Amino acid sequence: MASRSAPGVDGRKPDLFDKHIDEMPPHRAVLRAVEAKLMSKVSLRHPVLDIGAGDGHFASVTYRELIDAGVDLRFRDLLVARSRPGVYRLTSVASGTALPFRDGAFGTVLANCVMEHIPDLEAALGEVSRVLAPGGLFAATLPSEHFPDFLLGSSLFRFLHLPGLARVYGAFFNRISYHYHVYPLETWRTKLETAGLQIVEHRYYFSAAAHRALDLSHYLGVPTLLSHTLTGRWVLHPWLMAPFAWWLRRYYEEPFPQVGAYQFVLCHKIER
Repeated sequence: MASRSAPGVDGRKPDLFDKHIDEMPPHRAVLRAVEAKLMSKVSLRHPVLDIGAGDGHFASVTYRELIDAGVDLRFRDLLVARSRPGVYRLTSVASGTALPFRDGAFGTVLANCVMEHIPDLEAALGEVSRVLAPGGLFAATLPSEHFPDFLLGSSLFRFLHLPGLARVYGAFFNRISYHYHVYPLETWRTKLETAGLQIVEHRYYFSAAAHRALDLSHYLGVPTLLSHTLTGRWVLHPWLMAPFAWWLRRYYEEPFPQVGAYQFVLCHKIER
């Protein structure tokens, strides 16, 4: 099947945005593409553990080197990850709060939009610290305290002078997104340091405008949900995503904002 982003089709080499928008719903594609841009800059120290590996799509387009281990709670997704060549050496069904690895087994632990979905955050961060070697790296992407306020629905309700409904909309989106932890940087810093992890780099990403577009694309992207339900594929043909690609690419390419709906943290395990 021809791809919209195949070399030669549009005269340029496909990038991380193309590789996501060709295969995923529009809201997820633009967000994951920005996260891939951030996470791909991490200099991995092997062995590497990916918590929340899912179906392996994110790792397959983000990293050029083999990831040593990936864990997830969903066996069905891991079957897809295992079918992708050259992504993971090992995959295992496991919880982030009970990792099946020895102390100090990894030089890097990755968690892309995972930690906020784990109710027992302290246990999960403790496990990250436990399986990291001294001086090892932990890279994670997380929703920020601005996530609910930057949504399009919340913004519209505030514009209409309905702040109560804006708060309800933001809380609703956090709930359906299974966000248990939506904190500012200083709260994350405290929780990470308690687990023995020190932030050495922090960056907000996804501006208010980008987040409003993501919120709207949830609704405009309903046909991709129907496609996935009927065929198992989000995108029947990459060309069908061309309007979304034209609209959303600007948010993939925007400079990182001073404040954003999401945040990236890179940590070192504190040597004691």
